[in-house]
Amino acid sequence: MNLKGFFNECNDKEVFKMLSIYVVSSWVILQVLALIAEPLNFPEKSLTYLILILLIGFPIYVYSIWKFHLKKLELKHTGDDSIKFYKSGFQKMYFSGLLVISLISAFSVVLIINTNLTDSFKFEEVESNNKIAVQVFTNNTGDNKLDYVGEIAANWIIHGITENELAKVITPQTIKDYSSIIKSQVGAVDPKNLLKTYFKPGKIISGIFYKENNRLLLQGSINNGSNDQVLISFETIDCDPSSPIDCVESLKQRILSYLSLEGKDSAEETPPKYEAFEYNLIAMQHYDEGSLHLEYLNKAIKADSNYFDPKINKISYYYNNGEFLITDSLVKEININSKLSVRQRNILFLWESLIKGRNDKAYHAQKKEYEFTYLDLATNMSTMTIALQLVNRPGDVEDFFNKEIPMEDLVLEKCALCGYRYYIKGLADVELKKYKKVIDEMIPISKIIENNILKIPIVMAYIRSKDFNTLNEQYKLWELSMNKKDLLKLDMVIGNELLLANENERAKMYFNDAIMIANTINDSINVANSYYYIKDYQKAQTLLEKLNSEYPKNIDIIVKLAISYHKNEKYTEADKLIKSLDTLRTDYQFGKIDYGIAQYYAEINDQINTFNYLLKAVAEGKWFEPNKFQNDPHFLKYRDMQEFQDILNYWNQFL
Repeated sequence: MNLKGFFNECNDKEVFKMLSIYVVSSWVILQVLALIAEPLNFPEKSLTYLILILLIGFPIYVYSIWKFHLKKLELKHTGDDSIKFYKSGFQKMYFSGLLVISLISAFSVVLIINTNLTDSFKFEEVESNNKIAVQVFTNNTGDNKLDYVGEIAANWIIHGITENELAKVITPQTIKDYSSIIKSQVGAVDPKNLLKTYFKPGKIISGIFYKENNRLLLQGSINNGSNDQVLISFETIDCDPSSPIDCVESLKQRILSYLSLEGKDSAEETPPKYEAFEYNLIAMQHYDEGSLHLEYLNKAIKADSNYFDPKINKISYYYNNGEFLITDSLVKEININSKLSVRQRNILFLWESLIKGRNDKAYHAQKKEYEFTYLDLATNMSTMTIALQLVNRPGDVEDFFNKEIPMEDLVLEKCALCGYRYYIKGLADVELKKYKKVIDEMIPISKIIENNILKIPIVMAYIRSKDFNTLNEQYKLWELSMNKKDLLKLDMVIGNELLLANENERAKMYFNDAIMIANTINDSINVANSYYYIKDYQKAQTLLEKLNSEYPKNIDIIVKLAISYHKNEKYTEADKLIKSLDTLRTDYQFGKIDYGIAQYYAEINDQINTFNYLLKAVAEGKWFEPNKFQNDPHFLKYRDMQEFQDILNYWNQFL
C-alpha cells in the first residue's frame, strides 16, 4: 500500500476524526487549566505536568484506536474471526506511524523535563572567588531595636566592595527573594543551604554584634563559600552604641583591604585600613615624583599606624635619596615600636644590612623576600639592583628579569618601575658582553618608556662593540628631543665610555660638547669634570679649587683636585689634600672615601695602595655603579689584573 492509499483508508475508517477529537479536547483542557490555575493556587508547573500527560497519552490513544476500532474492521474483512487474520498493508503502515508518533512524543517529554523540571531552581553557578555573599550581621545584644545595625553593616560592606569593583556581590535581599520563590513551590528552604547549593559564592562575609561594658562590639569574618573554612577573622571592633557606623566603617576598611591584598604577596599580618591601602597604592603610582610619593606614604602611615608596607616604602625613599641617617632612624623606630612577623623582621634585616654596608647579607635577605613576592615589580627590581650593583653578579639579573614577570602583558607607558628594570637588565647584559642583545632590546623599549637612563646601557653597548657610526646617528636623533641638562648627562656617560675604550680623541669631542652645554646652564661641576677627563689639568685645577671652597666636604671634588695637583707637579698640595679625606670620615659613607683614595693612587701609579683602598671600599659597601670599579677610567690599566678581578668578586666568597 502506498502513502496516498493509506491516508485515504484512514479517512474512510474515521481515524483522522478520532485523532482530531483528542487534539481538540487536549487544547480545551489546557486553556481551562490556564484560566483556573492561579485562582485555585495550583503550582506554576501544573500546565507543564498536564502537557506531559497528554503527550504520553497520545501514542496510547493512537494504539487504542487500533485495538477497539480498526482491528474489528480488519476481522470483518476476513469474514471469519476464528481465523488468525493476516497482516495487511494498512496494518503495517499504521503501526509504523504509531512508532514515529511514539518517538516524537518521547523526545518531547524528555526535552520538557530537562528544560523545566530537572533542577527546577538551578541558578547561575559561578566559579570559586567570582562572587562574594554578604549576610546581615546577627544581633546578639538582646535589643531588637538594634537589628538595623546588622543591615547597615551588610549594606555598608556591599557598597564598599561594589564601589571599588573588588568583586560581584550576592546581597541578603537577593537570597531572601530567591528563598521566597522556592518556598512557594517546594516548601520551606534554609537560606544558608540555598546560598551554598545554588549561588555557590567563593566567599561569604558574615558577622555578629553585641554589647559589653556599655560598648558595642562588632565581629566579622570571611569564610570559604564551598567548605565554610574561615579564611580570616577580623579583630573585634568596639565603639559607642550611639555611633554604630564607626564600628561598621572600621570593619569595612579591613575587609576591603583584605580583598584588595588577596592573592598578592603582602607582608601584612592583618589587613590595613582601606584608606591607608589606597594612599600607599597612589604613592607607588607616583614612584618617580619624589615629594608627591613621600606625601602619600605619610598619609598612608597616618591613616593606619600599624600598616607596615608604607613604612618600608618610606625607608626606601630616604635610602634612595642618600638620607642614610634618616633611613637608619626609621628602621630602628619600627624595630622598637612594632610587633613583627618573621617575614617583616627579614625585611628590616635587609635594610639594617644595607645601612651597615653588609651587601652579602642584604642580598640573602632580599632573595628571601623575593621568594614571597616574586611577582611584585618593586621587589623584582630591587633584587635585580642588589644582584648587580651591590654584589656584582650580573649573571643573576637575567634570571630575575625573565623568570616570573610577564612583561608582554604590561602597559609599559604606564609602568614607572619597568624602565628601571630594563635599565638594570641592560647594564647587566653589558657586563656580560651581550652588546647586540642590549641594542636590539633596549632601542625599541626606549621609544616606549620615556626615561633617559635607558640610553646609558645603549651607548655602552655601541661603544664596547666599536659601532661608533651608529652611535653618532642615534645621538643625533636623541639630541632633537632632549633638554640640555639630560644631554649633558649623556655626553658625560659617552665620554666616560670612550675613555674606557681608549678612544680618547672621540671622548674629547663629547667632553667639549659637555663643557659648552654646562656653561650655558651654569653647571660648574661638570665643566670642571670635563676638563679633568680630557686631561687639561691646569683648567681643571682652577675650577676645582673654586668648587672645593664652595663644597669643602665633597669627596669627589677633593680627589680630582688632588690628582690635578699631582699632574701639575704640586706634590705637596696633592699629598696634603688627599690625607685630609681622613678627617671627613663619618657613618654611612659606604667606602666612598677609600674609593676616592684608590682613584688617587691609581693615577699616581701606586698599585699596592690602589688595591688596598679598593678592597676597603668594597668591603665597606661601595656600590658597583655604571661608572665605578671596572667602569671607571681611573682603573683602566688595572682591570685585567687578578687582584682587581678578586676585588670585583669580593662578595662571592660570602654567597
